[in-house]
Amino acid sequence: MTGPGQPLKNIGETILKTLNSFCSAILLLSSTLANAEHLDPLIDGFKLADLSESGSVSVLEIRSSEKEYVKTHIPGSVHIPYGAFRGPKNNPGKLPELNKLATVLGSKGLNPENAVVIVHDGITTSDFGAAARVYWTLKSVGFKELAILNGGFRGYQKDGFEQASGYTNVVASNPQLTFNPQWYADTDLVVDQVSGSGKFRLLDARLDNFYAGQAWHNAAARPGILPGADQFSVEAFFDKNTPLLKHPEEITQIVNENGLNRKQTISYCNTGHWAATNWFVLNELAGVDDVKLYAASMVEWSAQDRPMENVPSAVEFTILKTKKWFNGLVN
Repeated sequence: MTGPGQPLKNIGETILKTLNSFCSAILLLSSTLANAEHLDPLIDGFKLADLSESGSVSVLEIRSSEKEYVKTHIPGSVHIPYGAFRGPKNNPGKLPELNKLATVLGSKGLNPENAVVIVHDGITTSDFGAAARVYWTLKSVGFKELAILNGGFRGYQKDGFEQASGYTNVVASNPQLTFNPQWYADTDLVVDQVSGSGKFRLLDARLDNFYAGQAWHNAAARPGILPGADQFSVEAFFDKNTPLLKHPEEITQIVNENGLNRKQTISYCNTGHWAATNWFVLNELAGVDDVKLYAASMVEWSAQDRPMENVPSAVEFTILKTKKWFNGLVN
């Protein structure tokens, strides 16, 4: 038998249960946010081992060989080749299409909400450039917590940390990516700087022979530099003969001593690869304001027949091409 007060009692119980569920959801969300892993931009193998064990990060290996990844890799890591973050062969520095990038990331269960550690081969300083370019790409499409493993996979191996084999089981996701141009310089912006109407400093990240117009990327139309560009080769930021980036305090000292702490800098190279290291060092480690990456760099610039400096004469270019062909033949 039910009395007149019974329906009110049921309504009250329903409201109470709803409030309890709502409060529990709020507490769970607060706990998740409180425990969200904050990453320094550059970490070592010891830090990565701790993070991996706690399950608080996703580990993304961009190593060149998937076969080698399957043979041995960091436990729990996923593999996406560096090429998935690049443009076509005739313009490797071009941004990947967002829908294609989202599909690739989603297939490995990666979302912008994840804290992600990027692992490169760890053989050359150029390997670090690949990681820096992936870091820049992920940051530009909405990932907030990112880090690069200093020394890459080779360093991780040498330090004797635990390894796994095979593929890591993942739950596919559907990441929503939005490109943020804050750290991006397109060709139009660079045109403004070259014409004298812009305020950015142009900084060439390449080695001396590229800056001198004696070497060029195979996809570039000709050697040369952006008019008025300064140069600072990425090699100065690494320990000698290793792919290990120097300690952040040393990095800051190098930046200050070489006048690289200037606001409004556009970093470029051949295809936005080496330049990504300079961008990473200046923007993420040294805290220089308003540093952008000219992603397409000299390959796109030269293909559009834009003005350049340090360009060899036709005769000199023919000789350089002959030497390059011969070196490629004997090596």
